[in-house]
Amino acid sequence: MTDSTGFTGSKEGADEAGSDEFMQAFRQTELLSSLFFDAACDAAIIINSAGVIVHLNTQTEKLFGYRRDELLNQPVELLLPAEMRTRYAGYRRRYFENSQPRSMGSKFVAVGRRKNGSEVPIDIALSPLPTAGGLYVASVVRDISRQQQLESKLRQHARALEDADRHKDEFLTTLAHELHSPLAAVAYSAELLRRPDLAAADREKAARIVMDQAAYIRRLIDDLGELSLMRRGEFLVRNVPTDIGKIARFAVETVRPLFEQRQHVLEVALTPAPTRVNGDAARLTQILTNLLNNAARYTPKRGRIRLSIEQQDATTVVIKVKDNGIGIPTDMLTRIFDLFTRLDAARDKYRGGLGIGLAYVRRLTEIQGGSVQAFSDGEGCGSEFVVRLPVARRANAAVSPRPPTAHRMAPDPTAIPAVQPGTVGGAPPG
Repeated sequence: MTDSTGFTGSKEGADEAGSDEFMQAFRQTELLSSLFFDAACDAAIIINSAGVIVHLNTQTEKLFGYRRDELLNQPVELLLPAEMRTRYAGYRRRYFENSQPRSMGSKFVAVGRRKNGSEVPIDIALSPLPTAGGLYVASVVRDISRQQQLESKLRQHARALEDADRHKDEFLTTLAHELHSPLAAVAYSAELLRRPDLAAADREKAARIVMDQAAYIRRLIDDLGELSLMRRGEFLVRNVPTDIGKIARFAVETVRPLFEQRQHVLEVALTPAPTRVNGDAARLTQILTNLLNNAARYTPKRGRIRLSIEQQDATTVVIKVKDNGIGIPTDMLTRIFDLFTRLDAARDKYRGGLGIGLAYVRRLTEIQGGSVQAFSDGEGCGSEFVVRLPVARRANAAVSPRPPTAHRMAPDPTAIPAVQPGTVGGAPPG
């Protein structure tokens, strides 16, 4: 036999050469298939009709922690928790009777069991492999732990968005209500002041109502300003070593009028020596003022409130504001610092603002490297707010506090006389 190049050979030689090429191609294809199977990103297992593992890849060893020789010729149920094996064996038998390809994401989520006994959520894809020697099934097994975590976070995020939307609606309703009451009082007082025959005492009373309601509306506007800052994250914070004792004394003088109006007893316990924290003087003042105002508003008249500051250890200063007021329901302790959160209107007989103050306290505390917690044994049992702040790294260079624009304060807080441990305001309740 002569080819186009003039080479002469036998037919038997050509058949033999073709057979070698075929076997070489076959072996190459078999090698590539084996490499592909073993390099798959997911675990891959092939079982026979008896449910025995006849082939597996490297990812199966990694996922379940077994060596290849420990799984070959073992029932596939070995990779499932004991309580699921009988049920899965029945499902496997039914699948072999009516085998159809099944992709992942078909809502069949199982639980795998590793060699060390730990469990892992898995998704499984199935493919029947009919051969001359019988039916086999290839399973692709994927660890979906990460996927489930992401789905859980997405659900939590969706719930948070729903809560935020609901809180926004509640906030707008609350804002309308909070503005309506003082405006109605102002309008009524203005109508009285127009009367020429109004007695001097009534005129003074009407004027006082206008002043009080104007102050309340101003506080609401301050709250809205704080909300805007929180939404935009535009806090100007200068964390430097600051004497928290000076801040506390100034905050006490700021809230003194409210405490005297409600006839509260305010006990102040400070450390004798200066205690310096790493924080912003103006923001620290806002934290303490908000907490003291909150205690005053949610404590009935002639209540008792205590402010204490102590250095817990070399790294932490603890500030506590404790009252014997209306308390916090247990189910609200975990969300009392959420924006727009207020006590239930049916239980809240005290003017609580817009539900911004405590959220503002938490935000200001956290951006200064601290934390805040609320404690209460329930309604009628009072409450305690605990702020933890980092101790200043440098003992010197304390910065005098500057009053923040969100609060009406004296221009020089260092000029206010120090408040010694004791009581401020009226006499203790008898």
